[in-house]
Formats: sequence, C-alpha cells, structure tokens
Amino acid sequence: MHPNPTNARALEGKIALVTGATAFIGRAIAIELARRGAHVVVNGRNAVAGQAVVEEIAAQGGKASFEAADLGQSEAVRAMVGRVAQQHGRIDVLVASGAGASADSPSFRLFKEMSDQDFDSYIRAHWLTRAYVIQACAQVMAGQKHGKIVAIGTDAGRVATVGESFIGGATAGMMQMCRVLARELGRDGIRVNAVAMSYIWDAEPRWGKGSQALEAGAHGKGMLDNLRKRMLFPVYCQDIANAAAFFAGPESDAITGQTLSVNGGLSTPG
Repeated sequence: MHPNPTNARALEGKIALVTGATAFIGRAIAIELARRGAHVVVNGRNAVAGQAVVEEIAAQGGKASFEAADLGQSEAVRAMVGRVAQQHGRIDVLVASGAGASADSPSFRLFKEMSDQDFDSYIRAHWLTRAYVIQACAQVMAGQKHGKIVAIGTDAGRVATVGESFIGGATAGMMQMCRVLARELGRDGIRVNAVAMSYIWDAEPRWGKGSQALEAGAHGKGMLDNLRKRMLFPVYCQDIANAAAFFAGPESDAITGQTLSVNGGLSTPG
C-alpha cells in the first residue's frame, strides 16, 4: 500500500462532505481528509456504520459528524447539504462517492439483456447521485466564492468495457458534466475534478447479479478476477483516498476539469 503524503494538515479547519462514506472507498476518503485537518461530514444511509466511521476518526484525533441521506433521492440530498451548511456556515470540500457498488445497484450486464429499469438504475447510481449533491453544494460554494469538488467514478467511463455499457455510459456523462462545471463554476472560485478507478483490491463489491456470460461465478467474480490479472500494480482504497485528498487540497489549486485514473496500469486513457 502506498504511504500517505507528508502534508498532513493541508486541510486544517476546512469543512468537507464525503458522500457514501460508511465503508470502503468513501470511508478511506473521509479518514484521509480528517487526517489532513478537515472536519469531515460522513454521509450514508446506515447511521450505525456512519457513526462507526465518525468514532474511528475521533479516535485518531480528527473531527467528524454524520449526516444521513439517500444519494438517489434529490430532496433528501438537498436537505442534507442544507443542514451541513447551516451548522458549519460553509462547505469547503465535496467528495461525491458511493452508490456505484451498493447492494441495490446492478452488476456487469450485457446490453441486450438490460431492462428499462436497469437503464434507470445505472444512470441514477453512477451519475444522478453525483449530480444531486454537486448541484446542492455548488450553490453553497458559489456564495462563499470558493470550493473543491471531487467526483469519484469508474474508468469504464473512459475505456470501452464489455458488460459496462451503461455503467460506463452513465459515468462518462458524469465526467463530461464535471468538465463543463469546471468551466461554469470556475467563475465562482470552485474547482471540479474527478478520480476514476477500476478494481480495488480491498473493497468488496456488494451489487446484485449480472449477466451469466460475464460472471463465471457469483456476483461477477469472473470479470473481476480478469480485471485484477490485467493490472500491473494493485490499487487499494487508500490510493483513491490519496488522489481525492490531493484534489481537495491546495496542491491542486491550478487544476480543474480533469479526470485522474488510479487503476494500477490496467489501461492508459488519454
């Protein structure tokens, strides 16, 4: 696993909202931002899991609180962002993560086997969950004339992958949205970037079953094993957290509208 960067307090005093932060990648991001000095608002649907992350951060000397909201429900997301802004007076950093590999998200599926409901589910999980919270936080950040937004997605949005037509299509739309928002919101001092990933060695996929032709075992195990074999280097949750923290911190002040792939050499998108 890669070591943490040495700039340990680069986010001192910042208010950071991390969505989907109750487990795996989101949890690692929340802990890393807290290590760097931010007060982290941990978002998720499971209050018990969320409070456990808050307590873990506190045990390491950091500051955190929990806010519940279902990322797929726009009104719940807006209400949650409103509560955070009211309580803390501002939101300096948003890391939009979560939902893409949750238990109610579909797995790898061939296009010919998808239903209309599958189309809606992929778009909601991989795009709208980001759009809802980015829009709500951008309104807060525009009023304060500064902010950092980091969207977490998959490299399927950059590289054509069989079985990920709508995972990739929805994520590509989300990433293009972020590039446009980097231009739109830059006038208000807001930077918008994305981190893309592929197989994560210490994150457990929780989604439902996909197409039998792609699975060769339960829950897409065959396809996941193939991805891992093609990687040159392993990638862990902490690696994604380090990339997100870089975009959240002052080191990236001159960067906006970019997507950074952290994929262990699986692919080299331009």
